[in-house]
Amino acid sequence: MKDGNKIIIGIFITALLLRIIFLIGAGSVLKNDSLNNDYEYGVIARALIKGEGYSVPIISKPDWNSPAKDLAGFRPTGDQLPFYPLVLAAAYYLSSAPLSFWLIKLLQAFLSALTCIIIYLSALRLFNRRAALIAGVITAFYPLFILNAAKMIPETFLTFWLSLSLLSLLLLRDGPSLRNQLVSGLLIGITLLNSNIVVPAIPFLGIWLLWLPGGWKEKVMRTLLVIGTAFLIVSPWAIRNQVVFKEFTPLKTTMGLNFWLGNNPRATGTFFLPSSEPMESVLPNSFYEDFAISETKQDKKLNAEAMAYVKGNPSHFASLFFKKFYYFVWFPPDNIVSKEARLYKKLFKFPYGLILASCVAGAVLFMRRNVRDAFLVGSVICSIAILYSIFVVGHIRYRMPVEPFIILFASYSLSVLLHRNQEETLR
Repeated sequence: MKDGNKIIIGIFITALLLRIIFLIGAGSVLKNDSLNNDYEYGVIARALIKGEGYSVPIISKPDWNSPAKDLAGFRPTGDQLPFYPLVLAAAYYLSSAPLSFWLIKLLQAFLSALTCIIIYLSALRLFNRRAALIAGVITAFYPLFILNAAKMIPETFLTFWLSLSLLSLLLLRDGPSLRNQLVSGLLIGITLLNSNIVVPAIPFLGIWLLWLPGGWKEKVMRTLLVIGTAFLIVSPWAIRNQVVFKEFTPLKTTMGLNFWLGNNPRATGTFFLPSSEPMESVLPNSFYEDFAISETKQDKKLNAEAMAYVKGNPSHFASLFFKKFYYFVWFPPDNIVSKEARLYKKLFKFPYGLILASCVAGAVLFMRRNVRDAFLVGSVICSIAILYSIFVVGHIRYRMPVEPFIILFASYSLSVLLHRNQEETLR
């Protein structure tokens, strides 16, 4: 067996074992109470199984787990993109809980371990073998990836598809065949069906595709094919939304809600108030009254209210933007996050700080060597960070999809440092 294959297998097995050990240990200690909360994704999955379609219950108070007497039927939803709820629905249909939860978590552990290999291979194509090994090892042991693989949240899936999309683009760079173009478009489309946070990165991916070698006609055709294929994958969902909501709603119906949560008189830059109450607790009463109307109209009313506040208070909006950007790349204050986030911050603030500092150094160093590919990796990080800074940053897990990209830059600077130390030793 070649050394490269041994490294890949070693990283994968190590990563998978760590995730399974944590999953079993956490399940025993926490008795699955907190880890099995599947939020609105599970609500949609159960509605699908009940035959209510892709919908959510109409509630009269801010609680997805309202008792039956508070429910007044279901309404179609675009609250969440379909990939994760459909995966949950498939698992719930095959098996009743708690076995269904274990099926999902084992799948997430497997995908998280595969993500380590994807990052290793991406670093190998971007940098060198030393940087690839560093990236693979960091990703395998990275606490946030291990923790979230055991939780019923979509970030593990999103991180996998986004990382795989990056690797496919690097394969396209090295071999611009029709097959590689179609595969890249397909993977980007699947990533979009996981989350709309990737949308701001699409123009930058287009710029990078145009930056690749070739004549202008070849460049334009390649870019149109990749992005066009991605939108073709998303189109059935967009058409469904058009039919259901009778208006253009390509991805999600929560833009107004998220914009309001991040930009209102009491906004803090997270999903919590200084009193530790959730930001949803101060939503206007009209939001719950408006469950009687369509989801898009309900969301537009909140968007209009938030936009009016932003226009009337531009300095507060700017202040919140920079706060949220800081919270996204670092950590929010302890009084406006959950207990779990405070514990994670306490335990992993120092190692994450080292990785973040190495990322900045690696980005600068790699930019001197390869501006084009540094632009690709950096634009994904920045576009997603800016999107969350405009809307709302509530959980550390929202940073998770870009952390493999942060680790990529960090691995390069660490590899350069190790190489220089090795040279000094040999002198």
